[in-house]
Amino acid sequence: MDQLQKFPQLESQRLILREMTSGDLDFYFRHFNNPKIVEGTCFLGPKTLDAAKKELERYCINPFKENKGIRWGVVLKDVEVLIGTLGFYDWDKEVRKMEIGYDLEPKYWGLGIMTEALNAVVHFCFKTMRLNRIQAIIPVGNHHSMNLVRRLGFKKEGILRQNSFFKGTYQDDLCFSLLREEWKEKTS
Repeated sequence: MDQLQKFPQLESQRLILREMTSGDLDFYFRHFNNPKIVEGTCFLGPKTLDAAKKELERYCINPFKENKGIRWGVVLKDVEVLIGTLGFYDWDKEVRKMEIGYDLEPKYWGLGIMTEALNAVVHFCFKTMRLNRIQAIIPVGNHHSMNLVRRLGFKKEGILRQNSFFKGTYQDDLCFSLLREEWKEKTS
């Protein structure tokens, strides 16, 4: 699949993964200014609503319009509340690979929600989009995220030395990946 014509809404047992819109601006601003989310993603949040609007468009809305990636809003079905985001970017259609990223409101950590959401996206990427490789770049201190991708079968490939710059310091990241053949073996 080289292109997505319609935004793919996904569903799992407890979640709806839906398209992000400009109506999610307040959530985006609040969410990416939560210190726990900032630390886990090594991404400093927007300082104003105007900056948040630009980021929401750049990272969540435009990648799909430009056919470069997808960012879903993670919604709890029973209460219809947006609690996180999950998506992929750096989509290389020729090599059939992409990078994935995710974040979740801290009060929902440890409940298996992101495992469920990420599993739905991985399934979609390998089965529907026929990708060959999904990778996650994780800051060295984010052990929760490392455990999450390992549960889904991702394998640690190595350290990307001084790969990111956060709060005035270069930081190492870890690269994890999951190949289509590994996913097929795990799910068969």
